[in-house]
Amino acid sequence: EITLRLPKTYRKLNLSNAPIRVREYCIKRNITQEIIDRFSIGYTTWDEEEPSWRNRLIIPSYNSFGELNYFVGRDFTGKSKMKYKNCDGDKKEVVFQESKIDTDADIILVEGAIDCIYGPNTISLLGKTLTKDCELYRFLYSKANARIIICLDNDTQIDETKRLYNLLNFGRLKDKIYYI
Repeated sequence: EITLRLPKTYRKLNLSNAPIRVREYCIKRNITQEIIDRFSIGYTTWDEEEPSWRNRLIIPSYNSFGELNYFVGRDFTGKSKMKYKNCDGDKKEVVFQESKIDTDADIILVEGAIDCIYGPNTISLLGKTLTKDCELYRFLYSKANARIIICLDNDTQIDETKRLYNLLNFGRLKDKIYYI
């Protein structure tokens, strides 16, 4: 089992004293201090020892016990060949932002970590993949008590959205699955 740690230069983000490039990126993406505080968003600096983690907005995820279970880094400079970087954890084994999910309210499924910070009760798929062997699938099937709304990016083929719909729309979740 991997013990996750945030990158060494991770700093909790405070827009009032953040580096200008971080502030400009957050303003451009409408990431407010309220969102930053709610999701413990931070950033890394150029001094990060691991080059692939340099100059990234970091969105950590915590499980239902408040333990770090995953994190995603998003380049805020526009200069990296790799826009997003995921930690070394297995994304199939986590429910992203599980600590913030109310299973009795409607749940919205989105693709990216940044997508999930804008809506209420939103879970990132950390991509477009969901299969029966994913922890998120088990979580939704066993705990979701309201509607599940699939809201993928507009560049996603409708067949992929329908695949997710058909995967979830049976048993106790039958007729509780919707998509946009």
